[in-house]
Amino acid sequence: MNVGAVLYVLGRLCTLLAVLLAVPLLLCLNEGTLGTEVADAFIVSAAVSLGLGWALQLSFEFDAQHFGFGEAFATVTLSWVLFTGLGALPFLITAEIPGVIDACFETLSGFTTTGCSILVAPEEMSHPLLFWRAMTHWIGGMGIVALSVAILPALGAGGNFLFQAEMPGPENEKLLPRISSTAKLLWGVYVGLTVSEFLLLWLAGMTPFDSICHTFATVATGGFGTRADSLASFSPAIQWIVTGFMFLAGLNFVMLLSAARGRPLVALRNTEVRVYMALILLATTIFAVVLFVTRGLPDGGVEELVRDTTFTTVSLATSTGFVTADFEVWPPLLHLVILSLMFVGACAGSTGGGSKVIRFIVAGKAGVREVRRLLRPSAVFVVKVGGRPVSEDVVQKTIGYYVIYMGSLVIGTAILMALSLSMGTSFSAVLSCLSNIGPGLDAVGPTHNFAAIPDLGKLLLMFCMLLGRLEFYSVLVLFLPLAWRR
Repeated sequence: MNVGAVLYVLGRLCTLLAVLLAVPLLLCLNEGTLGTEVADAFIVSAAVSLGLGWALQLSFEFDAQHFGFGEAFATVTLSWVLFTGLGALPFLITAEIPGVIDACFETLSGFTTTGCSILVAPEEMSHPLLFWRAMTHWIGGMGIVALSVAILPALGAGGNFLFQAEMPGPENEKLLPRISSTAKLLWGVYVGLTVSEFLLLWLAGMTPFDSICHTFATVATGGFGTRADSLASFSPAIQWIVTGFMFLAGLNFVMLLSAARGRPLVALRNTEVRVYMALILLATTIFAVVLFVTRGLPDGGVEELVRDTTFTTVSLATSTGFVTADFEVWPPLLHLVILSLMFVGACAGSTGGGSKVIRFIVAGKAGVREVRRLLRPSAVFVVKVGGRPVSEDVVQKTIGYYVIYMGSLVIGTAILMALSLSMGTSFSAVLSCLSNIGPGLDAVGPTHNFAAIPDLGKLLLMFCMLLGRLEFYSVLVLFLPLAWRR
């Protein structure tokens, strides 16, 4: 392990974070709150991040020739941990989130786009801190390292390893020869979605502040809102706009780029996209039919029923976690569908969480193949997706991913239950954090938060957030002695 190169890159990232920490000062300037404790908190935090960044860059050197996957995994994992500590400083300095664990929990939940919150009333927090809280979503949505690769091309060959180590999904499609150019293209799509949704929400009646905060949370599939009831008190038009952009953010960004280039049929022919759309349609139909049969039409009629069920389905499937309806009180049968959506998640190459639709497809086809092998043991069966064969390496990684995922889910649930939490709370909380969803069921349901979770439980859930966001391998590989040998 070339530790010096890792620390140098972390220094570059700290310098980048210092610039990002200074952005909320523009809101302070607009609101006339420069010179207040909140503004000073961001100045101090940016200074600390900048000082640490310079110290690391002056103390170590970057050697691209000796920067491989081991260094990339270490850089990616440690960058999220480092950003969490530095990003929590404004909350701690202002004491608006006084506890270190609580502040780090909220910050990591933001950067990993999980959306689990310990805030009882977010609207009581000052605007610059709420803006920073939402901004952590936007930064983490496309990835801290992906951002650095896009704007810090001096990383050279090392950027390729960093990008592959962080981007979600079993396979990463390389659009251009230079990985930095690929990152810039994907960031162009990301920024385009951000600007479009902001303008639409503003035109639909949201204030500019609420518009930008909810846009950051939507395109990053994060879920931090500015009100305790999430989006329930906003107009139907706003809820439909957010639903549409959550759906888009859950698509593979390569497919979105193809559509933006005038080739929408490329996305529609994609097997993962079709299954993603089918799952959303199926879950929405189940929700709507069961709720209509058991409760009848709500006061808003068919439109409200369709809107709430569609919003809930897309929010859960994309791991955004916004809420317009209290699905905790829905019939138990629907809770099973909810947990299934949380588990499967969105498309690979999107900002969404979960295990990813493509893995769900590959695992299902691999299971069918094993059944067919029982009938014809000597035959050769190849797993195919969209008519294209899937390599055995990808199949094995997919199976290994699910083994680690389920093992983490069981162990995490057992630990939380040992802390005297109910099984429903423990299971859904761990599942929510592993899939980067946000709300769960029972004591962490849509009308509750994570404030009552014991500190040890919060630390466990923070580890689950990191595991889920980096898809296990990038984190767990650092626990192997082999990763640290030269």
